[in-house]
Amino acid sequence: MNLKRPGLIFLLVFGWKVALFLLSTQPVPANDAFFYDGAVVNRLLNGGYFNPSLAAALPISGTEVFCAYPPLHQAVLLGWMAVFGVSSWTAMTFHLTLVGVYLLLLWAIFRRLGTPAWAVGMAGIYGILLTFHDRPDTLGHTLGMAAVYAGVRWLQGVTRGSSGTGWIAAMVAAVVLCFCTSLQIGAIYFLLVWVLVVGATFTGWTRFPTVAMAGLTLAPVALVALVKFGYPHLWTGFLEHARQTPSFTGLRMPYGPEILKVVRTAPGVIVVAALLPLALWRQGVAFRDRAAGRGGDGGMVPVHELLAMATLLAGLAVVLACLFVLTANTVAIANYLQPLLVGCFLGMLARERAVAAPGGRFGFRLALGCLLVGAALGSVRAVGMTTWGLACAWDVNYAQAIHRVDTELSALPSGSVVVLSSAFLYEAARHPNVRWLHSDWLVRADPNAVDPDLKGLRHFRPRRVIVSQFDYYRRYGAVLDKLRMDPGVAAVKVDNMAHRRPPDAYPSLQRVVQHISWAPVVVEIDWR
Repeated sequence: MNLKRPGLIFLLVFGWKVALFLLSTQPVPANDAFFYDGAVVNRLLNGGYFNPSLAAALPISGTEVFCAYPPLHQAVLLGWMAVFGVSSWTAMTFHLTLVGVYLLLLWAIFRRLGTPAWAVGMAGIYGILLTFHDRPDTLGHTLGMAAVYAGVRWLQGVTRGSSGTGWIAAMVAAVVLCFCTSLQIGAIYFLLVWVLVVGATFTGWTRFPTVAMAGLTLAPVALVALVKFGYPHLWTGFLEHARQTPSFTGLRMPYGPEILKVVRTAPGVIVVAALLPLALWRQGVAFRDRAAGRGGDGGMVPVHELLAMATLLAGLAVVLACLFVLTANTVAIANYLQPLLVGCFLGMLARERAVAAPGGRFGFRLALGCLLVGAALGSVRAVGMTTWGLACAWDVNYAQAIHRVDTELSALPSGSVVVLSSAFLYEAARHPNVRWLHSDWLVRADPNAVDPDLKGLRHFRPRRVIVSQFDYYRRYGAVLDKLRMDPGVAAVKVDNMAHRRPPDAYPSLQRVVQHISWAPVVVEIDWR
């Protein structure tokens, strides 16, 4: 790697993603993918902006209008699919393109900051940890990074005597658009931007931009009020989803698998949280002294420091919330913050090496070592996709899987019910002769329900169940075993296309490497 070209690592990371996609069509769309994309797919193929696969659990979003989530992701995806076609493949290229834009924005931020090439390289390594990108998160984080870039340009403009009105307006607009994509991600970048602006004001580099920050604060409230009071039916549809799959779990103590998931997903946040106070103490230079130009800063705005602290607070907010009050899966939001956090933290250390206290060099090496260990820990899924995932693709590739799904659906009598995993619903939407249902949404959510999937199968009596390796080994294998004992079932025939077992087939690996095989499990059910 040429360290004089810091953008090279980002190019290599994106090149790896493109190569992996072309060779194996990974990452395979996970369970949530069609939940968000289904209304767009149905609109383009069948004419209605709703997601029929959710009808059993979400009547409004499943039969009238999709309003279970903010609409910007769907609007952009609609334009993309209108041009490039409707399929899971085009949905995946959409997200891959957004990841490319996200990485480009990160590189642009570090370039504006003059971050050392080796620090940018370490930040780029943390880009390898981004192995799930099939939700609105990719668009949300791309808009969030656009807001950060605009914030950096604003701060740098301030040092040259510019008001920076245009850039701070762009920053506010990007965060508001982020809210229109995902409320959770919008809230995280809202926090990050507020900390950045307050930090710049506190250090005396600028006056507090009252108008801009008031607009940033009021705009999301106004949008929510507009939907709630101006379009009450859409608000009801939004609550329909929010009440069934709440992110808030109530105050709890985390258990082992949750802690492991958080550590594996956000190692960069944890490492920086542990080392940042130590780094500042060992260097022996107060933050406000650095901001004032003493201790080697030369009068420049300490943007590395400001961004490191703002991003760390945002990342820690996600990590701690997922451990104690939110579902653990929400920690994926922090994953996209890590490259920015790592690059700014190391950029801050690089600026302070000249004034570090005795022993500072040891702390510098400690930071690099810990961050490398964290990257290795978090890259387990990336390694699995590149090795085991390629082997699974050579066993059953994307084209073979989709052809099998198409064959099964085409052979069914009109009006048949089929239950499918998210990855196969894009193809199912092309078959208006059958009723296609999402395997995760067969019944209304009920925390006290026993065997909800089994209940859903008994209610809808599907002729076929076509699920991914992930869904089969984690859920539906046990459900089908119980269904065989149902007096209303004559036979259950399972045809697993996979000849090479994926990690999902092994209980010890299920939580480590997931969703890397396209091979469907086709289940034929003969009802009495």
